[in-house]
Amino acid sequence: MSQTWNQESVRQELAGHRFGARVLCFDSLPSTNDQALELLEKGEPEGLLVLAEEQTRGRGRRERSWDSPSRLGIYPSLVLRPRLPARWLPLVSLAFAVGSAASLRAGGLHQVGLKWPNDLLFGDRKLAGILAEARGDGEILGLVVGLGLNVNQEESDFPEALRETATSLRLSSGRSWDRLHVLKGVLLQCEEEYDELQAKGPEGLLRRFEELSLFGRGCRLEVDSTNRVWGGRFAGLGSSGELLLDTGGATPVAFHFGEVRRVKRA
Repeated sequence: MSQTWNQESVRQELAGHRFGARVLCFDSLPSTNDQALELLEKGEPEGLLVLAEEQTRGRGRRERSWDSPSRLGIYPSLVLRPRLPARWLPLVSLAFAVGSAASLRAGGLHQVGLKWPNDLLFGDRKLAGILAEARGDGEILGLVVGLGLNVNQEESDFPEALRETATSLRLSSGRSWDRLHVLKGVLLQCEEEYDELQAKGPEGLLRRFEELSLFGRGCRLEVDSTNRVWGGRFAGLGSSGELLLDTGGATPVAFHFGEVRRVKRA
């Protein structure tokens, strides 16, 4: 689909929901997260949605760039002010991962899975990434959560370096997708997960993340963290969303960040 974002159309689609209570659309931004963070610091209430047709300096975790071509993907950022203990703030990005994956699966992409902590994959190719960033001085003022979702890209739309590792909804399904319909489905599912996290705590969210995970308990993993590669078996997620790795010791090793690889054994 070649439609462009229309502020009023997006607002109407999200009417009655907190996510998208206010909508700002831009032809181009360096980063939707940066724009939303600026507004967060100025006191913008929860629910502001920032959308851009393209990002010229889109980024993911660990300052990696995110290719954001015009009118082909979805690049929303939301201002949030969660009522959660500080130790549970990392769970917000997991809620968005679960909500996004569940929405896409409901739309027919049953092979979409989660790679801890914040990637959505179709098969072994990256479809989307999530970036949560907090602001505050001593006390957290709020969060901005951004999503980069590849929607209608053909293979030639990706930089050559990404063509072996990235995919889109179009490439994964063989058809084009209505971006507004996808955006609405993803945001409403994410809002549901976010609200349940605040109301009921992390237990259900952690269970759903594991159900959607590309690796199950007991599978062999390598975790590259703090300049060391750890090997072991996946032992689930901790109460703050940390990955637990059974390395053979008395208790699993907990990782709050790192790059995870599944180890294939003959």
